[in-house]
Amino acid sequence: MAEALAEIFQVPVKEVDVADADGDQEDRYWDALVSCEYSHVHGNVSISLDIYAQDSVKQQPTEAQFSAALARRIGTPVLYPPQESPLSAHSLVTPEGVVTRARLDETEDEEPSFTVVAVETFIENLPDVPVTHLPEVVREQKIATPLSDSFTEAFKALADSGGGPECPAITAEVAEMARVARSYLGAWEKLARRAEGNWEPSGWFPLEFYRETLGYRDDIEGYLRQLPESVAVLYKRYLDKVDSLYKELTVEDKEHVVVDDRDESTAGLVQKAWWWYRRPEPMPWES
Repeated sequence: MAEALAEIFQVPVKEVDVADADGDQEDRYWDALVSCEYSHVHGNVSISLDIYAQDSVKQQPTEAQFSAALARRIGTPVLYPPQESPLSAHSLVTPEGVVTRARLDETEDEEPSFTVVAVETFIENLPDVPVTHLPEVVREQKIATPLSDSFTEAFKALADSGGGPECPAITAEVAEMARVARSYLGAWEKLARRAEGNWEPSGWFPLEFYRETLGYRDDIEGYLRQLPESVAVLYKRYLDKVDSLYKELTVEDKEHVVVDDRDESTAGLVQKAWWWYRRPEPMPWES
C-alpha cells in the first residue's frame, strides 16, 4: 500500500505513513506527506481506507482519479463515495478501468459490515451480486436547467423593480410561492433536457420517475393560477419554452403507456392534461 500511494502521489515511499486505525499509534510518522489509515471490515468489502495528502504534495488527484490508479496498482476493485449525494450509489472502478455504480449497504452494528448488494455492470470479483439499474443514481444526477435559471434571474429583477404595475410589491409569500414554482419548473425542464441528451449519463430513465415529473407539471398549473399576474406572465414565458421542448422531443402516446389506463372502463376515465399523452421514442425505461 505504501508503494502504491507513493507512486500515485509521486512522493518517496519513506514519506508515506500506513497504519492500522485500531493498532498501536506510537510509531506513526505524523509528519508524513501522505498518510493512510486502514480498517478491516466485514461483508464483501474487505478494507476501508482513510487517506490524506499534505497541501505541499503537488500531485493531488481527484477521488475518481485516485481510485482508478489504486485499483490498477493493487489489482482489485475500489469503491469511492458518490459525487452527487450521500443518498446516491457509490462509484466502483476495476483494475481494468471499468467504472460503474454500486449500491453499498452498511449495518449499524458495533462492528459494521459493508456489502455491495447491487451493481450496474457485472464485476468479476463480485460474481453473485445482482446486475441491475440503480434508480437512486438517476435521481441524484445533476442536469442543467438554463430556462429555469433564467426565470430565477428575471423574477429577481422584477422583485427589485417593485413588482411592476400589475404587482406593486413582491411580498415574502409571493417570493416563496415563486421559489416553489421554480423548483417544479426545474424538475420539468430536467425531464426535457434528459430526453434532449438521450437520457445520458445513465442511458435510461425509470417510468416511475417519468410519471412523477408529469405530476409536477400538473402542480405547475396550480401555481400559475395563484401567482400575481406579472409573475405568472413571466413564469409562463419560460414554461412555454420548456413545454415546446418537451413536445419536440416526444411522440403521441397512442397506447397510453404512461397513463396506463388499460384496466379502466372508458366511462370512468378522467382525461389528463396533454403532457400525459406524450412519451419518448424509444422509451428510456425499456433500455
